[in-house]
Amino acid sequence: MEDAKAIRTRLNAEDRSKLDEYLESIRSIERRIEMAGKEETVEGWRPTLEQPNMPRPKDGLPREIPRHMQLMLDLVVMAFQMDKTRIATCMLNNDLSQMNFGFLKDVKGSLHLDLTHNGKDPALEAMYLKTNQFHVEQFVYMLDRMKSIQEGDGTLLDHSMLLFCSNLFDGDRHQADEMPMILAGKGGGTLQTGRVLDYMQQPEEERRACNLYLSLMERMGLQTNRFGDADRPLKWL
Repeated sequence: MEDAKAIRTRLNAEDRSKLDEYLESIRSIERRIEMAGKEETVEGWRPTLEQPNMPRPKDGLPREIPRHMQLMLDLVVMAFQMDKTRIATCMLNNDLSQMNFGFLKDVKGSLHLDLTHNGKDPALEAMYLKTNQFHVEQFVYMLDRMKSIQEGDGTLLDHSMLLFCSNLFDGDRHQADEMPMILAGKGGGTLQTGRVLDYMQQPEEERRACNLYLSLMERMGLQTNRFGDADRPLKWL
């Protein structure tokens, strides 16, 4: 509009009329789009939820850990459905968690001191495995929720990318050079699913976690030459 006003003073009457006609045609289209939006007749992508589809959680946190975790995941899914955010992170347990997983059968002791640092004790390792399985089950719960929600020509999961990971492979040895990660969702058709990719034989600079993050950024339309300690996206992804 500023450019149009600046040039208008330098035009003759006939050209000013043409300019005004051009600007009015653009404004007419804008009005039609605004009206279609108000009447909800605009085609194309729209959030699948206009209003929350679950009751507001009560004040305070649920005492039952499984219910608390699923509540957090339900809120994330609903936020995606309503287009309130495009990115969310959820840490089910922090690094030094002393949480007791006694709600799991035959699991005793705190997650960090007793189960993570288990000294390869078979009994403790078996309990630690159950805590990991519990966390994977929460991830599957979220995937199933998103897979059941239709969105346009696919599902909410089809149009998303979900990364499930940990910051250590072996907490007892603080080993972080072999990191299993699960990447779910099709990223709007940019990700091929149903594969197991082994990067252990690749040079270190080719298999860092930040290589993966760069790859995901590319699929989100963000072009950057470097992230963390990586300067190239992950191959084969």
